[in-house]
Amino acid sequence: MAFKRSLLKTSEETFDHICTPCAEDDLIKEALKYCVECQQYCCKDCLTSHRRISSLKGHTFLDNSSVKTQGQPRSLPSIPTKQCSKHLGMIMYMYCENHDAICCYVCAAEDHKSCKDMMSVSDNIDRLYNKTDATKATSELSVILDNMNQWQDDTDTILQQLQDSKVTAIKAVSDCRVEMEKFLKKLEQESIKEIENEYKKLESQILEERKIYEDSIDDLKTLQQLIEQASGNIAQLFVCTKLAEKKCATLVDDEMKKERFNQAEVKFVPSELLKSSIKKMKHLGEASAISSRKTNLILYKATKICDMNVRLKEDTPEDNCCIWGSCIIDDTVIFTDIKNHKLKRYDILSSSLIDYCDVPVGPYGVCRVGDKQVAVACLNEVQFVSIHDKLSLLHSINMKHDCYGIAYSNNKLYITDGDKSLYMYMYDMSGKLLKTVTSDKSGQSLFVCSRHITFNDKNDRLYVCDFNKGLVCFNAQCDYIETITYDTRPNGVCIDGYGNVIVADIGSQIIQCGRDGQKCDMIVYKTGGSPWSVCIHHGLKKMFVSFNDSNTVEVYKLF
Repeated sequence: MAFKRSLLKTSEETFDHICTPCAEDDLIKEALKYCVECQQYCCKDCLTSHRRISSLKGHTFLDNSSVKTQGQPRSLPSIPTKQCSKHLGMIMYMYCENHDAICCYVCAAEDHKSCKDMMSVSDNIDRLYNKTDATKATSELSVILDNMNQWQDDTDTILQQLQDSKVTAIKAVSDCRVEMEKFLKKLEQESIKEIENEYKKLESQILEERKIYEDSIDDLKTLQQLIEQASGNIAQLFVCTKLAEKKCATLVDDEMKKERFNQAEVKFVPSELLKSSIKKMKHLGEASAISSRKTNLILYKATKICDMNVRLKEDTPEDNCCIWGSCIIDDTVIFTDIKNHKLKRYDILSSSLIDYCDVPVGPYGVCRVGDKQVAVACLNEVQFVSIHDKLSLLHSINMKHDCYGIAYSNNKLYITDGDKSLYMYMYDMSGKLLKTVTSDKSGQSLFVCSRHITFNDKNDRLYVCDFNKGLVCFNAQCDYIETITYDTRPNGVCIDGYGNVIVADIGSQIIQCGRDGQKCDMIVYKTGGSPWSVCIHHGLKKMFVSFNDSNTVEVYKLF
């Protein structure tokens, strides 16, 4: 593959191989040889450095005459130079075809020791390399890069929004202080007004009493003058004396009866309630950080890669298989075949049968209930099956209703009856019934034909398929939330590893929905029949779609 200048600092030339050390310095130069010990391609200048440095002089170099290649001739042998991020110094030149993964020798020994199709990239490059794949990968990288750049820009916008909100919040604190100061100023004015009122009331009383004393003093002075003036008139003196005695007696009597002011002042005592309230407060108000998140949804695209044959020689010869339910267990997928009364487990990497087991009555839905078990809905009972080593039947719980769809979460089993009800059971040996749901709060029936069911751990939502009603949504306590209707009729449903809801429409379509169950896009426009179940291995990016009367399961590659 020819390399062309992109962001690297050099001319617009193209080369079959570029110098590895120079590329690390954002320079692109044509490689002339490959150094085996350094595991790098080298340009003319880097080859000169090898000759000058004593520790590098003994290195071995390869060119086009060193390795025999088939197909298109190359100026240098095609050898990977990318180092493993997990094992320092190890080059990633091994390829696991089972997992479609590149790795180094140490990774191969640790993670792929049971894989059958391990090979050297260099030895098999003519078979492995496909220009179309590289073009496709470049295109996908470009799309994802655009998404990441957009999400980064969105994050920058949100950060600016956060910074702006901080400034606004701080200003709100200052405004609150100003408002409080205005309020306190008003309280101050009202308190002063109250002091003035109290002062005037008391002042008026004191002035009134002072006026009485003032009038009495004037009367006494008048009588005193009359006595002084009547010194030559005995009769006048007698009259004035008697008047003076009477006045004095009256004043003494009045003073003895009343209380006089001996203190007068106006005080202000601050409100203890206000003071204690302010002292208890740590802030002028409440500060909080508000945020919301949404999933960076990447819509799937699907390509059908094969039809997996699920018919066994032990199956009944007169009928096709009927794969009603499916469930991902690690790197395997378990199918329920109701016509042949079997659970069938297949290896996802090789699409080969691992094992199977017979069940007493036709199995419908299946879900994982722990590391070592699955629960299978079998008409009027739930059968527990060990998935350790070989599939083997364990105990079962008899139910008083039909059992079709089944899901598990947090020690609860959720079961549909294929009719008009949803049941929630305690996951234990007895299977205690906790709740039965048939209608909403207004009494309207929620189901016509309740089928497949799945639980979304990402948002604790339960989704029930009813191809007459739609996708019926509940919380973990089986409280009804909403019914989502499409232009389609949902029959099968599963959750991918990111919380997206995948719906199999009975009209031959596979639909991707968000965590809320709302339709996002169509993954498959036309399957090979009317799908009954769908499941996804998100790590291997594979999707399995089963059908009512078919010996095959369609396998899709997601990207």
